[in-house]
Order: sequence, then structure tokens, then C-alpha cells
Amino acid sequence: MRHSTDSSRQDADRKPTEEPHTSSSVDTRGPRKRAVRLDATLPSVETIYASRISPFVRYASRAGWSEDALAELCRRHGVSRAVLDSLTARVPADGAFALVQEICAASQDDNLGLHLALEASASWMSLLGVLGMSLTNVREALEVSCGYARRMNTRAAMNTFVNESGQIHIRCNPELHEPRHFAEANLGATLTILCRSTATTIKAHWVSFRHAAPAALTDHMSLFGTTDLRFRAPISELVLPAYALDLPLRNADPALAAYMRSQADTLLEAMGGDDIASVVRRCLRDALERGAKPSIGGVARSFKMTSRTLQRRLAEAEVQFSTLLEQVRCEQAMTLLQRPQANLEDVAERVGFSDVRSFRRALKRRTGRTPSELRRYNHDDAVP
Repeated sequence: MRHSTDSSRQDADRKPTEEPHTSSSVDTRGPRKRAVRLDATLPSVETIYASRISPFVRYASRAGWSEDALAELCRRHGVSRAVLDSLTARVPADGAFALVQEICAASQDDNLGLHLALEASASWMSLLGVLGMSLTNVREALEVSCGYARRMNTRAAMNTFVNESGQIHIRCNPELHEPRHFAEANLGATLTILCRSTATTIKAHWVSFRHAAPAALTDHMSLFGTTDLRFRAPISELVLPAYALDLPLRNADPALAAYMRSQADTLLEAMGGDDIASVVRRCLRDALERGAKPSIGGVARSFKMTSRTLQRRLAEAEVQFSTLLEQVRCEQAMTLLQRPQANLEDVAERVGFSDVRSFRRALKRRTGRTPSELRRYNHDDAVP
């Protein structure tokens, strides 16, 4: 779906304003000695960073919700009110999403997520956002912060990669069923933070969302700087131009970066380090992006262990190598299928399926849609 209006383009062309200071913002020029509170432990249920929902709770407070009402809201959804301003605390994803939906429903603002994204600071993205924005440029920020995110909790992390055309894909986890306002807020906040941190107006090539198109799209076009908005997509992702990778970050701070890395390492150690499934997924992604054909033997050798040892380690984690490989292949395939001229045979071969039939079955099993349905999804929800 593609829309174009003069007013949305004018809004998109505005230079980013100075980043507002909020109660959760991290002052990158202040003292370095304040310790980051380490609230996280290895989650037994799907979790997200508390900082991702904190803006919604702060909005509710500004909108007139009493502290008692907010405390009750958090209690009802299993979210600790006390950790919402922490850079490291995690909260149950299902409860967090239900909390966000309740606040949005009461707000009578049909684009609340987008409007909150315009206020975003680096701390929205947790400790890793502050770390990323203290590095040298966007490329380093994405590589380092996303690398830590995958190691801490692969399934809940945003995944970032660069395609053959040099475009930057910032993708939400397709297995984490984010509600509309949460997904729009997080992708919008990512772009807002990058624009402000580089003092550059970065316009998206396109943006996709898993939810249906809302009634009005002017705010979406204004924030993302594009009329190419895709809804009912298999994944939610933000696609940015290649030049953004090399943009310098205006608040680059080696001392702060070193400190935040040490805090991230401490947090990772407290969480028990990398789990074997996370490490294998990362290895498989790297292999497919290089055009290699991953095998359990090759992955095991990269870890300096035998195939049998790797199989045993995966069995202890209650996961099979074939399942991880299929998951990663399908993730890569969904990206390739979004290209207008994508050929099913070529895509199947590229991601390592033996034939189109097995490719169709795997994708249907993982996404509930066939390759043809995924390829034309962006036309299914077009708004006249």
C-alpha cells in the first residue's frame, strides 16, 4: 500500500528537534559512577524490557490516572510498578501487552503509540539503547546493541540485518505477538532516536506491521517519512536507507560506552550467559547470510565440539537442531519474499530447502501462510 500527501511529506522533512529530557532519560554528560540496577534474571516466561512500556505508564499518569489506579493496573497484569524506570528489569510480555492495550483503549488517542514515539529517548530501548547511542556511528550501535540483545534473550530481541541492496532491516520478533500500539511505538521510537542521535532526517524505505491498517495514516506517513506502509504483514519491521549506517552519533562517548558495556556484561553474566539455542540460532543466521549451507556438523565444529555433544546440549534445552534451522530459514525467506520479483524456486534454494514443496510446508507451518500469500500480503489490506 502506498499513499502520498503533501502535508505528510512536509512533516517528514522537518529536522528533528532536541531530545526532551524525561524522568527515564539517561544524561550522557553526567556523572559516570551511578550503578545500573541489575533486576533481571534468566526468564522462565517470555519477557520484554520494562522500559518499553514505561512511556505508556507515564502517559497514563499525565492523563490523570492516580497512583493507586496505576498500581492496581500493574498488579492486575503481573507487572511490578517499582521496576518500570529500570534500564535492565524485564516484565512478562503478555501482562505488559495487556497493560498497554488497556491504557491505549482508555486514552481515546487512536495513534497513541506513534505520538509517544515522538518523545522517545535512548533509555526507551533499555540499557542497550543507551549503550548503542554512546558509540561511534549507527552501524556500530546496531551491531553492538542487537548482539547483546540476542545473547540476553534471542526470541524477544529485535533483529537487525543489511540486505543485498544495502538497506537496513530492523525487525521485531515474529513469534512475539505485539499489540498494534506497542509495535508502532517501538519502531517509531527506533527511528526517532536514530534521527535525533544523528541530527539527520532519516526517511524509511518502507514499514510493515502485522496488524490491520488503521482508519487514518497521516501520522504514520509523517513519522516514518514514507507512503509505503504495509499492513497485515508476516512481520513488523522498519527498513532504512543504507547511508544511515555510517551516520555519526552526536553524543558518542567512549567513557560512557565502556561503562555501559561493563554493565551489559555483568547483566549477561547474571542471566547465566548465552543459552545453547540462542548461540546456534545466531550461528545459523550468520551462515545463511553468507550464502553457506549450515549443518549440525559445521555448527558443532565452530563451537569446537562434536555433533553428538551439540545434539545432547540441545536436547537438554528441549530443542532440536532441525527446528532451529527451519525457524531461521523461514525468517530469511520472509524477507526475500517481500521483493516484488521474488522467485519461489530461487528463494527456497537460497535459504537451503531441498525443493519448493518442502519450502511451502515449512513456511505454512511457521507462519500459517503459503509463500504466495506472504509475497502478496502488502496488497491485501490496501486502503483506497
